[in-house]
Amino acid sequence: MRATPAMLRTWLVLALAPVCASDCTGVHCEVDAADAAGLLQGTPRRQAALQQESHRSPNFGPNVIVIEPGETPVELQAKLLELYNAYISWDEPGQFGNHRTAVFLKPGVHQVDILLPYYFQVLGLGASPLDTIAKPGPDGIGLEVGQQPGGLPNTNTFWRSIENVDIPQNLDFFVSQAAPLRKVRVQGNLALSGGGTDYTSGGCLANSEIWGAILTGTQQQWYTRGTKMQPYDHPAGLGSYAAVGCVSPSGSPFPPSYNVGEGEHKPWQTGHSGATYTEAPSVFAEKPFIMIEEDEYKLRIPEVLTDHAGPDWQTGSTVGFDKVFVTNANTTASDINHAINTKGHHVVITPGVYELEEPIVINRSNIVVLGLGFATLVPKKLDIFEGKAVIEVGAVDGVRLASVFVQAGPQNSSNYTKAVKALVRWGTPDAPYAGKKENPGFMYDFVARVGGPDDVPAGVGTMLEVNNGWVITDNTWLWQADHCKQNSGALCIPQRYSNHCLVVNGDDVHMYGLMAEHSNKDIVVWNGERGKTYFYQSEFKYTMGVLSEPDTWQIVPHSETWRKQCTCSCPHALSQ
Repeated sequence: MRATPAMLRTWLVLALAPVCASDCTGVHCEVDAADAAGLLQGTPRRQAALQQESHRSPNFGPNVIVIEPGETPVELQAKLLELYNAYISWDEPGQFGNHRTAVFLKPGVHQVDILLPYYFQVLGLGASPLDTIAKPGPDGIGLEVGQQPGGLPNTNTFWRSIENVDIPQNLDFFVSQAAPLRKVRVQGNLALSGGGTDYTSGGCLANSEIWGAILTGTQQQWYTRGTKMQPYDHPAGLGSYAAVGCVSPSGSPFPPSYNVGEGEHKPWQTGHSGATYTEAPSVFAEKPFIMIEEDEYKLRIPEVLTDHAGPDWQTGSTVGFDKVFVTNANTTASDINHAINTKGHHVVITPGVYELEEPIVINRSNIVVLGLGFATLVPKKLDIFEGKAVIEVGAVDGVRLASVFVQAGPQNSSNYTKAVKALVRWGTPDAPYAGKKENPGFMYDFVARVGGPDDVPAGVGTMLEVNNGWVITDNTWLWQADHCKQNSGALCIPQRYSNHCLVVNGDDVHMYGLMAEHSNKDIVVWNGERGKTYFYQSEFKYTMGVLSEPDTWQIVPHSETWRKQCTCSCPHALSQ
C-alpha cells in the first residue's frame, strides 16, 4: 500500500489515532477502533486486549508494506513497480520528495521483484538473513538497484537499502552514499556499478556474506566491514576501497595491508594503492533490527564484541514491543521524549517526514532509536532550537541511533545568529562525558542533510557534534547538498549553509565509513584524543568565498562567478 499524496508528508500535530489507508489488499495494515477524539472504544478488558495485540503486531502505518512468504500477489507486485516508476528519477518527486517506504519480508521463501527507488528500504524479519529468502518474482528480477533510467550515471543513487535477507542469485546494487547493503547473504556475484560510464560514488557493505565476486566496477570508493568475501576484484582508481574486519571465504581474517607505525612506513606504501584491508574493530556491536519470533514482533539488540572479524548474526538480546514506542503520523517530539525519558522505552520511527516542535532528548541509558524507510526529522523554525540540536544525547551510556536521517530546517535569521547548533549532538562541550568502553554509544547508517528539498534558506552550525567519549559510528554521510530542487550553476536556490560537517571533542571516538562533504568551513574538526577513523571520504564545497556566506541568501551568482572565486577543486579527496 502507498500513502495518498496528502499523507506523504507526516505533519506532527496533536492527535492520538494512527493513520492508515483503507486499500490494504496484500498488505499488513491494522487500525484500532477510535472515536472522534482518537480514544479507544470499549471496556478496560477490551482496551487491554487491544493493547496486548498491538504489542504483538504493531501498527507501523501506511508507508510500511508487509509481505507474506510465497508468490507476491499480482496487485502488490504492480504497486511495487508503480512506486519505482514514480520515484526513481533525479527530479523533485523522486530525489527530493516526501515519500518514504519500508518493505518488510516475513521469514520464509519469497518470489518477489523489487526495484528500489529513492527513500526505500527492504528489510527481512528473520533472526538472521538465512531466515528470509528473496527469489526473483514473475519478471525474474528479485531485489535490485540497477542502471539509472535515461542512461544517467548512478552518482546520485542515494537513500535506499537492503537488509537481513538471503539472495540466492547475483545482485546488482549500483549505489552511491546513504545506500547500505547490510546483513545479507548473496549466493552469487555482487555488482556495485554497471561499468562503462555508469559511475557510482558509494557506499557501504556490512555484516554480510558474499559467495561470488564483489565487482566494484566504476565505484569511486567503497567501505566494507565485518563481511565474509573474496578480495576486491581490483583497486580503486582515484579513490579507495576499504575492508575493515573482513574475512576470506574460508573464514580467515584478511591481514592488514597497511603499516603506518613510526619509522615503519615502507617505500611502496607511499603511493596510492586503491585498496586497504584492516584489522577488526576493537569494540563494536551490530545494528539493532526488527524481527518476528513466535509470531510476535521483537526488537533485537546485538551485543558488544571485541576484536570480532566477519559477520555476527547470532548475538544479542530481544525486547518485546511492549517496551517499544512506535511513532505514527501524529507523533510529536514531546511524545518521543516521554516514551524515552519517562517510560524508558525504545523508539521505532515509521516512514515519513517529521517536522519537530522541540529537540528529541535522550537522557536514559541503553535506548535504541531505529528509523524505518529513511524517516526524516526536520526542526521547525522555532526559537526553542536556537543553540540546541535536533537530537541531543546526554551523559548516558549505550544509546544506539540506527537509520536516523536528520535534515536542517529553515534559518531564523539571515546572518546566522540564531542557528540550530547541530543536527545530532552527543553531550555538551562544557560538561563532557567520558563514556564506557564496555557500553559505547553507537550510530548506524546516519544521514545528515543540509539543503536539497528546501524552498527557504536552510542551515545548521554543525551536522554532527560528538562531545562524549566512546561513541562509535558505522556508515555516516554528512552532506551539505551540492545540488538541490532548484540550482544556479553549482549553487542551490535558496542557499544552504553549515559551518562544519563533524566536530569531535570527545576521546576514544571511533568512526567506520565516514563521508563528509561541502561545509562552508573546516569539514571535520577533531579535538578528541585516541580517535580512530577507518575509511574517510571528503569533498570540498564547490562554491567558496563571500557569495556563499549566510548573509547573502538571496544573492545567487551564476556559475561563471563562482568559478572565478574558487581556485581549488577536488572531485573526491580520499584517505585510505
